Amino acid sequence: MNDLFFTDIHNHILFSIDDGARDLENSLQMVEQAVECNIRQILATPHITDPMDEFIMDRIKENFNQLKNETNKRNMAVDLFLAAEVIYCDRIDSWLEKSWITLNSNKSYFLFELPLFDLPNGVSDFIFRKKLKGLTPILAHPERYLYLHKNLDELIQWHNQGCLMQMNAGSLIGQFGNEVMIMTKKLLRSNFYSFAASDAHDTESRNFKVLPKAYEIALDLADQETTKNMFILNPDKALKGEPISQTFMNEGIIQKNWLDKLINSIKKV
Repeated sequence: MNDLFFTDIHNHILFSIDDGARDLENSLQMVEQAVECNIRQILATPHITDPMDEFIMDRIKENFNQLKNETNKRNMAVDLFLAAEVIYCDRIDSWLEKSWITLNSNKSYFLFELPLFDLPNGVSDFIFRKKLKGLTPILAHPERYLYLHKNLDELIQWHNQGCLMQMNAGSLIGQFGNEVMIMTKKLLRSNFYSFAASDAHDTESRNFKVLPKAYEIALDLADQETTKNMFILNPDKALKGEPISQTFMNEGIIQKNWLDKLINSIKKV
């Protein structure tokens, strides 16, 4: 593991913005932990959600510059970049007009999330429109949306439209419960994901340590090439704005699990 260096494209390391780092010192502690976990490139992705105004957006950029300057002063062995985790809502199109919200301002990739409890309308059309404009969406932690467990056809359609999928490392190790972990493993075995990321919020319960831990587990569920792409190669490509081929998903694995549930429910009647 010592010769593996990770790029993390989803975390909340930026202080005093959202539910992530509390202050500058906490952000620096997170950076130290990331370095210990062999993470050498960190893409800070604070939440962009309602209510959000220009004042908060300016503070995001100011706090990022302050954190980056401090890591440089301390000669910390990491490179920091800025983007955002954007909530899917009626304001998302206007937010995405700001280039810094895309990964490293590359205008090629952006990270977005869905509401946690209710399946929104229009996601497929949104993906289609963004792809037409040359922007590739990356959906954060699809395994965590429990409503999608019952709407796998929607998830498969988004994948087939070219939306890239990012697995939370914590989902794979059971951080969000057994149901989420089981779905994560199914999706991983089906070659569904393009990325793995930490979604770190602190140095304690939701930290960077999950990334190397999940890497080891993923090697037992997927082949080495797939695992390396998810954890190392694709995150670096996305950061640089380089092309990433959509994964060839084995729909049979996902559909089989759905069919098994249907058969079992019929047997109980």
